Order: sequence, then C-alpha cells, then structure tokens
Amino acid sequence: MTTTEIDTKTFRAFGLDETTLRSIGAMHYEHPTDVQLEAIPLALAGKDLVVQSRTGTGKTAAFGIPIVEKIDAEGAFVQAMVLTPTRELTAQVCEELGRIGHDKGVKAEAIYGGESIEKQIDGIRAGAQVIVGTPGRVLDLLRRGELKLGGVRFLVLDEADKMLDMGFAQEMSDIMHFVPGERQTCLFSATIPLGIRGIIHNYLNEPSWISLSEDFAYVKEVRHTYIMAPAAQKEDVLYKVIELDQPTASMIFCNTRNEVRSVSTFLARQGLPVAMISSDLTQKKREQVMSRFRAGTIRHLVATDVAARGIDIDDLSHVFIYSTPDSPEDYIHRAGRTGRIGRSGNVVSLVSANDLVNFNRQANRYELELIEREVPTAEEITKRRTERLLSRLEEVALENTGELTPLVDALWEHPKGKLIVAALVKKRLDETSKVEVVDEDESDAPKENVSERGPGQQRRRRRGRRPRQVS
Repeated sequence: MTTTEIDTKTFRAFGLDETTLRSIGAMHYEHPTDVQLEAIPLALAGKDLVVQSRTGTGKTAAFGIPIVEKIDAEGAFVQAMVLTPTRELTAQVCEELGRIGHDKGVKAEAIYGGESIEKQIDGIRAGAQVIVGTPGRVLDLLRRGELKLGGVRFLVLDEADKMLDMGFAQEMSDIMHFVPGERQTCLFSATIPLGIRGIIHNYLNEPSWISLSEDFAYVKEVRHTYIMAPAAQKEDVLYKVIELDQPTASMIFCNTRNEVRSVSTFLARQGLPVAMISSDLTQKKREQVMSRFRAGTIRHLVATDVAARGIDIDDLSHVFIYSTPDSPEDYIHRAGRTGRIGRSGNVVSLVSANDLVNFNRQANRYELELIEREVPTAEEITKRRTERLLSRLEEVALENTGELTPLVDALWEHPKGKLIVAALVKKRLDETSKVEVVDEDESDAPKENVSERGPGQQRRRRRGRRPRQVS
C-alpha cells in the first residue's frame, strides 16, 4: 500500500484494529497528518525510526497508534515506554495514549516529579501497560525496583533534543540498561544535533529516517515577520503590535528571567490579560496558569525557553520573539508553537542592532521567508483600541440596562459628561487588567545575555526580503 493510497483514505487504510479505529473516531481524527502517513506504516512493520518533525504535527498519534496496536491488553505488565523531557508533555502524551487505547483497554501511567510517587507506584502495580515519564522519575522508580521494564518491546524517545538540552543524557543512558536489547525504538526530535546522532548510533538498530522539519522547519501557513526596534523601545513596540494584531492567544519569548518580569509587568500596566510562567512552579500552580491561558482568561503568556518546555497549545495565533535566541534551533522551537496542523499563525521578532548577527544566522540556516513590518503608528493603535473598546461596551449594552436610561440621559446633558464617561470606561478597563506574577527560581534561570546597547541602525524599508546582513 502506497502513501498516496493511504492519503486518499482514512486511518482504516493502515489496517488498524477496530477498537483502535473506534477510539480514533471518538477523538475526531479523520485524515492522517504527514508525519502519521510516514511513520505509522513503518512503526507497525517493526522498524526503528528517527523522525525529525516539530511539535504540533500530530507526532504523538504517530507513535501512539502503533503502541496501542502492539499492546497485549490482557497482559498486566509494562510493554511500552515513552520518555519525554517535561512533566507537562508527559501528562499530555499519557492522556492522548489513554484515549487512543481506550476501547482496547490499554492502561497508560504518567511518571514525573512533583507528584505523589506512591500514587504512580499504585498505577504501575495496577497493571499499567504503557509508561510515559520524565527520565529522572523513571530512573528513580527503576532503582527502587518499583518499575520493571523486562517486558518492554516498544520504546519512544519523544523530543529527544529537548531532553539533551535539559541535561538528561546520563539518565537516558542509565535507563537503557533496564530495557531489553530486543526492542523497537523510535526517536522523535525537531532538530538532529550531534548529540542526537550519538543516541541514534548507540540505541537504535538500522533505523528508517523520516525528515519533515528539515525541509518544513516552519509550516507554510505561518507568517514570519520582524520589526527593527532599539532595545530600549522593545516593550513599547511589542505592546503596539499586540494592540494592532489583537492575537487570540500568544506566547512571548524572552532570553532571561529579568526580561520576562519586565515585559509581563509592562503589558499588564497597559491593561492586557497577561501572565508570566517559570520552570520552578509546582505542577498544580502551572496547571492553574495553563488552564486560565487555554480558557482565554489569560491571552498572553511570557516565558523563557526553560519555562516554556512542555507547553503545547493548539490554537496559538501569535508567537512574539522579544529576544533573539542564540541558536537557529531555538527559533524553530519557539516559532513551532503556532501554525499547528494546518492552522495559520504569526511569528513576530523584535530585532535590535545587537540581535542582527543571530537573527541573520537563523534566517540563513532555514531560508526563512521574512517580511519586515513597520512599527504601528499612534493613529493605527488608537483606531484599533477604539474599535475593541466599542465592541466590549456593545456586549455590555446588550444586557438589561434599561433602568440606567435616566442616568445616561443626565450624563448626555451634563457639561462634564464626556469626562465622567471616560472615567467609567477607565475603571472598567482597570478591573479587567490583571497579571499573574510568578517567580522563577534563580538556579533555573538562563544565563544573562550581554546587554544590548546603543541606538538601533537606521532602517530601510524592505518587504519580502531577508534582514540585512551584518558587515
């Protein structure tokens, strides 16, 4: 069966069990994504895989469906394991595997730090067949003898590059001593740096390679733009762009903890529903912030790369790169948060003179189609702000406000009526503008970058071109 034949049909073309198909149908999965088209047939055939594909392309189902297909639902022992870099990603992957395996009766258990280890041990003892976990907690349970992997036949290393970035190389190596040599191993990674190639050489057996993110490092629907802005003006420029674009939800990436705090505080003072998040949050607090973000109570999330690891939002309309990252791979990880599975998205970079070297490097590395934007004017911002406010007031007006008509008539005739209305509107805006202040532990904060200095270079108007090269 060819890829073309599969592409014109549904998941049934893979020859899946009816129980799996029912579960997939309940999840409203209709047509396989590119990574699923490529990976599922090879994984079902027992091949080791190296899949280079960014987050948000449907990769969890790409390995989750084969896992469920290969599980003996009658066997009350661990048969498959997925290693992930963060507790949030662990919870997300475990939930999706549970849904895919629901009708077949597959039990998946999430193993990560920050939660009761006794509860996780109970889940293992209850007959979990799939373990999804972070390397540290998995290794802890292995050494305690509470987790036994002798029956594992399917191993997945998810977001392997992030696991290396977070310093889990030794833990991953130690875990491999507990896993049978006769197994199928699939590695998923957005980038393939030298360290990942070492893992592939050591742990995989003649793997088949599927490379999607190298040629499609960014989804074609994503619009990559940049604005030249002096470092001292970035906060103001960011606010103006947010006011003009009105993102449904956005993530704002900074390089340092101090930048995160400064940006989130500044935006909150402008009346935007914003939160900052850190890597040292308890799982409960992190879930509360993310729940509010997904619900739309918070529309803008400010974070460093460290704090944002594991966050997966499907309908993120904008990614703002406040500080240019040091490596092109980091840009791809940030940009990959938007434009998920065919959706449109926007990536807006704020670039100062001192950012140009790194920004040019990432543009050249991935041949990004970058468009330069102008800083929104005061007139544009005022017009958009007025439209937004009128829309919000109109919603309030649709409520039963008939009893206020005499007061409105009096205000209309009052010599200072406009000032009074302005004060009422300001009070309304102040009540809706709040910020979640979350401290980031010093040990988890990235190293400070060399501070930017000096005025930005005079900007030439360019559209549809790459940013200027540094001489």
